Amino acid sequence: MASGQQVDSPARDIRFAFPSVPVKLLAPERLIPIYALGVVGAFLQITGAQWDVSAHILGIVETFFTPAHTVLYTGIGMVAIASLSGLVLRTNMAARGKLSPSFFRGVSIAAFGTALQIIAAPIDFWWHSTYGFDPFLFTPAHSLLIVGMIIGGVGMLIGSMRLLRARRAGEEFPGPPRLVKLVPAIVILGLAAVWAQLNFLGYWATDITGMAYTFGYCSIPQFRAFRCSPVNGDSLASLVSFLVASGIFAAAGTIIFWTSKSLFRRRGVITGIALIIAAVYSAAALGFSAFEMSFSNPPGSWYVTNISPDQGARIALFIPVYLLSLIPVLVLDLSTRISLRRSRMVVLSALIGPFTALVDGRFSLGVSESSLDLMGFAFLLFPMIVGDSRGGPY
Repeated sequence: MASGQQVDSPARDIRFAFPSVPVKLLAPERLIPIYALGVVGAFLQITGAQWDVSAHILGIVETFFTPAHTVLYTGIGMVAIASLSGLVLRTNMAARGKLSPSFFRGVSIAAFGTALQIIAAPIDFWWHSTYGFDPFLFTPAHSLLIVGMIIGGVGMLIGSMRLLRARRAGEEFPGPPRLVKLVPAIVILGLAAVWAQLNFLGYWATDITGMAYTFGYCSIPQFRAFRCSPVNGDSLASLVSFLVASGIFAAAGTIIFWTSKSLFRRRGVITGIALIIAAVYSAAALGFSAFEMSFSNPPGSWYVTNISPDQGARIALFIPVYLLSLIPVLVLDLSTRISLRRSRMVVLSALIGPFTALVDGRFSLGVSESSLDLMGFAFLLFPMIVGDSRGGPY
């Protein structure tokens, strides 16, 4: 071989091939897949959480490693990967000046929520191993998981909304057209996830039974004998917590209603979002409970006792009735314009909230099985209307 001629070798090819890999992985085009991964992860988290709550309520959780936990922690892992990838991409793109820092605010918020959940995971394992598989939301580990889940979901939604607005404004946008076209769908799924997460926050913030359990106000034997009087179903504290939760559900639905209207400015979007949520409740909450009660004879818990197949059949028959709650949402969706004066939007929010609150399947079931009379329902509407006004136009 002639002197000075370079010889290509496999080692040389590998040495020069590897440096190109990080560049490819950190290309601006990865921004949309990062938010897509994070939004899907947030959606899986709330789906797994609903499934897990149903299992806890029925008393059938015997191990930490359950299918519901698998879905939940898969979602946590997806948000964690998306957040970490986004932070690395932000550092890389900031050095090159290729992408605005505003594109990365969402992943920064989500990263904080993920950090809380990563801290909570071993605590959750220890808590369940030490104290058993309680049916309460308000425990130290569950509280960290829930708050982290909501922060992560909101972060991913904020980031995907920024992408949507950039696309609408004609800003320089990273990614091939086929990926850019997916941005509206990512935002819609993100809105559905956050709506369900805000409802979940309502249950956590008003879980007075879990608070009494966590802070040792009542002993376990008292709970099992239904002698923890402050949190029994007929107590004043239970009534207040139910009313506060109703207001939170109404506010959450109203926030998502107007947000979707302002983002898409067309009819039908909020109905699609409500359908996604209804599918989650119908399967992971109502459907799972109905199936287990009908065929598996679960032991039950503080929340549900004397379980029978008849209870399961009743919940199964309620699911079609629950889906009818989407009809008022559809009517309001098709008849509402975003170009309204603020005063009219506030008034309209008082009508929207009670119907969007019923999109929460557990809440709808609770209302349907309650002993409220006409006066009681009128009383229930008050916190929902107050929640509407707080969650309405902003």
